[in-house]
Order: sequence, then C-alpha cells, then structure tokens
Amino acid sequence: GAPLRRSPALLAPLLRPRLATAMAATSSSTSNGAKFSNLQLRSVLDDPTSGAGAGADGAWARLLADRGRLRGHAETGVLLSLPSSEQAEVSLLVAVEKLADAMSNGTALGDFYAHFGWSSGEAYFEALGEAQVMLVDLDHNDSDDRLAIVLLAYQMASANLARRAKAPIAACTLLLDGRTYENSGLTVWRTVRLAVRLHALLFKRCGLAVAPIFGDAQEALGRAAVYLGSSSATAEAERLAPGSGAELQQGSGPGAIRPNFRGAWTDTGTAGPRTVSLWILSGLCSEQAEDVRSGCSSASGGVRFVVFEQAQPAWQSVEVPKDAEVQPNWDWPLATVEAVEKAYGAEPSNIRSGERPYPEILDTYLAFQQVVVANPGSFVYVCPALARSDGTLPAPCGQPMWRVSGRPLTVVPGAVYEVKKALDRARAEKAFRRLIEAASSQAGNGAGEGAGPSLYAELCTGSTDDSGRERKELAHILKYGTFMSDAILVALAARPLDALGAAAVVRRLAVVQVSADDCQGVGGSHAGAAAVGEGAEGRGSGGAPRGAAEREVSLMEADVVTPARSGCLGLPMCSPSDDGAS
Repeated sequence: GAPLRRSPALLAPLLRPRLATAMAATSSSTSNGAKFSNLQLRSVLDDPTSGAGAGADGAWARLLADRGRLRGHAETGVLLSLPSSEQAEVSLLVAVEKLADAMSNGTALGDFYAHFGWSSGEAYFEALGEAQVMLVDLDHNDSDDRLAIVLLAYQMASANLARRAKAPIAACTLLLDGRTYENSGLTVWRTVRLAVRLHALLFKRCGLAVAPIFGDAQEALGRAAVYLGSSSATAEAERLAPGSGAELQQGSGPGAIRPNFRGAWTDTGTAGPRTVSLWILSGLCSEQAEDVRSGCSSASGGVRFVVFEQAQPAWQSVEVPKDAEVQPNWDWPLATVEAVEKAYGAEPSNIRSGERPYPEILDTYLAFQQVVVANPGSFVYVCPALARSDGTLPAPCGQPMWRVSGRPLTVVPGAVYEVKKALDRARAEKAFRRLIEAASSQAGNGAGEGAGPSLYAELCTGSTDDSGRERKELAHILKYGTFMSDAILVALAARPLDALGAAAVVRRLAVVQVSADDCQGVGGSHAGAAAVGEGAEGRGSGGAPRGAAEREVSLMEADVVTPARSGCLGLPMCSPSDDGAS
C-alpha cells in the first residue's frame, strides 16, 4: 500500500525532535519501556469545587516542573458520569430491543429516538447537531464498532423522520471516519461496506446520509480491492446497493467518500455557530485532530463540538491496594523500576490505537486535548466511564478516588450472538436473537439478501475475513467475547445532557519520558505506593471512595436509564494492549 500519510502542521512543533529522541531512548530501556518508547501518559481527576488543585498536588506539581522528562501536558474540564455495571448492560439491551423493533416496523422506527429520552426531533438535532462524526476502526481487532454505528444511525434517522413531519426535506449526516487505520484494506472495506448499506436503507426513507472518510478515496478503494482480491471495490459496493458504486467512483453525492469531516459544519447551510457531535471510538490520527482545530477557527463560524469518548478519562499509573479508599501517595521522579514499569501503557488501548508510531499517537492525543484547552467554549466533553473490571480512577494524592464499574457483558458476534458473560444472560441472548431475526426479515426473506438493502450480513459479521478465513487477530474475541464498549457508549450517552447524571471534573494529562535506568540500582516496591493519605491536604482525608449510589434500575421497556455517578458533585451541567477492548 501507499506510505502512511504525513502529519499536518498541527503536530510539527510537537513531533520535532521528540520522535527521534523517544525512539533512540529504547536502546537502554526494559522490555515494557521499549514497547512504549519509554513514554508514559499519566492522568488525574480533580473536583473543581473542593479539590486541592494542580499546585497543591505535590507529586503532580513536581512532574510538571520536570522539564527534562515532560513532553507536554493539558488540563481540561470534562463531564464525568459513572454508570453501574447494571445500568450499562440494561441501557444496551433496551437499545438493542428497540432497534430490533425499529428494523421490523415503520412506526417503531419513528419512535426509536424517543426511547433515549428525546422530546422531539428538533430537540435532538439542536443538542447533537445535524452532522455527527464517528472515529472508527471497524473490525481492526474487535467487533463492537458495527453495532454502535447502527444504533446511532437509526437514532438519527428516527429523529429526522419525526422532524420531517414539519420540515419534509430535513436531512442529516453521519460520517464514519476510518483514517486511523486507512492503510488496512479490511478496515477500509468494512467501513465502506457498512456506510453503503446504511445509506441505501436510510437516505431516501429518512433523509440520513451515511458516508465514509478516508484521506484519499482512490487509494482507500484500491487497498479495499487488494484485500478483496477484486479488480474494483466500487463494483463490489454496487452489488450491495445499486448506485453506490457510481457514487463512490465519481467521488460526489451524499454517500461518497470524503477526505475529512470539515464539511460537517458547512453542509447544513446553517448560519452562525453549528453543533457537531464527535464520537471517539478509536485512536486519533493527526489529520482528525487538525480537522477539529480547523472547526474551532473563526473562519469556520464557531463550531460547537459535543465530544463523546469511549475510553475512560483517567487511569491508575501506580499500585493501588485493593481496599484503598483514597489515592495513594507517589513520588516524582519515580523511585523504583517497579514504579516505572507499572506506568507504561496504563492508558486505555483506545487512546494508543493507530497505525502511527506510539510517540506520535500520544502527541496527537495531547495535541487534541490542547485544542480543547485553547477553545473551552467550543467543547462539551462527555466521558461515561467504564472499565474492564471494577476499580478506581485516580485523584490527587490523599483524596477520595472515583469508583468505576466494570463492563458486565461480553459477546461473540456472528449469525448467532454467543453471550459469554452477562448479568442477565437470558435477556441478553433474547435481545440479540431478536436483532438478528429482525435484520433477516428486513429485506423480505430469510437470508436478508436479494430483495433490497439489509443489515443482516453486517450484523452477522464474525471473526472471518471476506473470503471466509478465520482471522487470527480475533482469537481473543472468539475465546472471551467483546465488551461491546462502543455500543454501550452510544446506548448510555446519546441522550439529553441533563439525563446523563454527569458532573464536571478537571482532567489533567501529562506525557513524560522516563526510563527504568533513571532508578537503576533501586529495588523493591515504590515507597509511596502503599502509603495512603500521608500528609495529604484537601478534602476527604480518610474518606470513602466516591461510589455509585445504590438504587434500583427499572427494566421497563420505555424507561430512560440514567447512569448514576460516583461522587455526585452537585454541579450544574456545562452548555498497546492489542485486544481491542478498553
């Protein structure tokens, strides 16, 4: 394939000369250090009303002052919600059940968006925008993007149908940005394939245009053709939906491949500030970060981004005793090899996902955060945090940690969705069975093919490639299942902001370069790792972790399930592990 695309101007000062320095540093590092180029992405969450602040957090202040190791940092405000495991599962299963109804019944399609708490189609688009962008890595090394995309597409289509009762020509756009893995023929084709099918199903009927994004359309389609062993990817698309091949080939029309998502705030023709929702389901590439920066420029008319990030906003980079209630003390510089090793790759895999070198990926993510810092009025940043298992999110030393719940559901997608783990296995199995049945009857026959566009083949996509060969990189999905992280994000967060149960917190990030050689000859555990609350100031010395409130979650079909939050702050709302699961 073609070489990786070059970074735009946004990252040039950030990457020179750090990339070469980081790569050279691996020669004297440990195995983890070599894997992560001796770089660590560290984080902390603070309460903006009663927290100690960055200056009063001694360890963090020393880290920021260490100019020899610090590559960059950012401090942003995010809306943090902390749903329980039960809320996460119920939200997804209700969404899947309602999606099956929407696929089977026109009336149910018109009502689908309302099950997420929206009062009208107008309210929906005012809050989330007429264009929404999903950063995706479809089928790269997991299987959960597809359902997330389908859920959001049907929600947008449903809301637009409701809006068309008053405005018959109302339209909206969903863009699937796959540039993070645009050198993968499989990922390109799976993104194009899903966009083509959704566009054929929902454009004429509901006014929803669905289009993929790749930097160079012809290069992307060429990679897809090579992957398929075909002379033309557009011909393959034409077989899926008549007319789509010509649209892709000509590069024009609402379903054509776009080079970026800057058109998301110019297509609508709306005067003044425009809202665009950005769903971060994969790692970021520099071109995507540059698009966001462009949207914040005055020339763009003032775009308001509503960002939904699947990855949890912070993570522990130090050892935390199982029963700890407040953040353990830690020192900077790190005192032991063990402390250094613990922090390599501690961030969610989604953050470090991408084709570019790890240093560039981290710099891109930090550059994106710095765009948010520079334009605080242009962003609402929503983080419904879940983890692989129950745990804690970091706070300043000596202060209560946030409790984060584990994702309860793991599923192996395919013609039959095998539920590996669930709080309510029977309901989960029934919900996914109903979804496949609805998709199979969508085109009027048992196979879901031949009589018209259908999502049956999409939703049945499992662990094989398009030639039917098992993909070794998905062996872990076959064994353990996918957490459905992306689909859970949409089910939880595609709601009115005041229904999310979120609180404003300060999120601090820092990229540091540190080698185990820095503490050569020092053994044993980090002296501060087990010391809890010693000499700490600020709130909560000795206080319990902020945990999700105990309350009953209604399983009624029409209920809007509102995620509980740990440590409700009572604030007003603001206007490479390579297993693929964060």
